[in-house]
Amino acid sequence: MSRQAGIERGLVLGRVRGLTVSVHWSVLVIVWLFAWSLAGTLPQTTPGYSRGAYWLAGLCGAVLLAVALLAHALAHAVVARRAGIPVPEVTLWLFGGIARLAGEARTPRDEFRMAAAGPALSLVLSGVFAAAATALATGGAGALAAAVLAWLAVANAVLAVFNLLPGAPLDGGRILRAYLWRRHGDPARAAIGAAQAGCVLGYVLIGLGLLQLLLASVIGGAIAAISTAGPADVPGRCRRFRCRR
Repeated sequence: MSRQAGIERGLVLGRVRGLTVSVHWSVLVIVWLFAWSLAGTLPQTTPGYSRGAYWLAGLCGAVLLAVALLAHALAHAVVARRAGIPVPEVTLWLFGGIARLAGEARTPRDEFRMAAAGPALSLVLSGVFAAAATALATGGAGALAAAVLAWLAVANAVLAVFNLLPGAPLDGGRILRAYLWRRHGDPARAAIGAAQAGCVLGYVLIGLGLLQLLLASVIGGAIAAISTAGPADVPGRCRRFRCRR
């Protein structure tokens, strides 16, 4: 959800009651990346299919995920228009969907509803995909399709949870803004508080990423040291250590 966006308009898919729905060319990048990733992991979870089948399944999963991202943005737009805020366009691009709002929420309640609409729809889609995957798996048919649907269920759940993190410009930051606005009665103060929370959240995520790299380096170094020493040499080292004692 965005009030301003410097993204150029891409391919216009259509117009519904004055709302233009378009897709930016950068979507091809994320579709290819998701298709490549899914086509690489499916042989491990669902073996027994041809390479072409895995790539077709990966492409279908990537396109459906892109549609889910667009639906996430459309949910924001629909709720915003019901609150009386003009939304001229929704664009799907490299980092997800953007609803271009041509106004501000009038009340904290409207702000909350607009912000929560996207994650709520993503959670609903996650449940639908999970139910469909379970039905296919229980029926014993369409194992590859069931694996793709299960991946879509997890992806939409992750999308919803990530967007609910309390920091602007995420949807969770807008929910925090609505809470602060209701509490203090000052939308400007609420916006500043949500922006500050976003900065803190950004530093936390960076710190977690650096910590993960550090832990991976330490664990990898320990494994490399043990591998270099050789498993057969470990008992001998232990015996020499006991003799010295």
